[in-house]
Amino acid sequence: MKRRLREIIEATGQLPALPATTARLLALMDDQSAGAAQVLEVIGTDPALTANLLKLCNSAYYGLRREVGSVHEALVMLGNRTVVQLAFATSLGDVLRGPLAGYRLERDALWRHSLAVAVGAAHLAGVAGDRSLRERAFTAGLVHDIGKLVLNGPLKAKLQQLPQTGSYDALRQGERDLLGFDHAEAGQALAESWNFPAALADVIGRHHDVAAPRAGRGRADDALVTAVVVANLGASRAGFGAGSVCDDQSWQDALATLGIAPADAEAALARLPGDVGALAAAMDGRP
Repeated sequence: MKRRLREIIEATGQLPALPATTARLLALMDDQSAGAAQVLEVIGTDPALTANLLKLCNSAYYGLRREVGSVHEALVMLGNRTVVQLAFATSLGDVLRGPLAGYRLERDALWRHSLAVAVGAAHLAGVAGDRSLRERAFTAGLVHDIGKLVLNGPLKAKLQQLPQTGSYDALRQGERDLLGFDHAEAGQALAESWNFPAALADVIGRHHDVAAPRAGRGRADDALVTAVVVANLGASRAGFGAGSVCDDQSWQDALATLGIAPADAEAALARLPGDVGALAAAMDGRP
């Protein structure tokens, strides 16, 4: 199966390469010792990235009291890791914003879903009071569905055989029936080919597995998987789905299995429309 996944990744002409700057930002996120000088070196050489980053920093999502006018100011006010995380989100936008005909998704549909999962996962991780987990949850949520970039091409030819709507389980089963694997598996393979950190690639592969954190308890990234699994389901419930829906029973079962308090999950969902709207507006250059 892994060999076939690699063959599809290599043969899919529409699959975008990971931009060089994005790859460098990813390396910075995985480097706990990276300082402001290294961040400035990567971001400061890309005027478009810098401009878009500053739009995000000045968005309603962060609600800063004064305008951020430079990357250096952003580093001082938000911190190195938050700035790198935002720059990564900005640079990855072009990769995720295109239409995916194989999934019947219009332009920006996957991008808005990914933003919603990123924001929701960060909110859920924030409940634990762990800033590092919150930052990693945002990144993991943003990239959780990259496997759809891999399977989009092969699914176009089989579009009529793929369920038009339904649960995430129905979508994944349809992918497996048609191709032999699903987008979570494909996403993990793509993440590995892009040299993502192993923990991040693992979360991508497990982002639909409600039982995964319990089954793998003791693993360092279990809390991260939990945040992304619940945020992914919650995003669909909040109107930011990507072709699938989450019914009430699946939602309640997931919260119970993962040990997430319903109040915490609902609080995270309530913030999604405003937060996603603010981030999307900043990235689109709207006030």
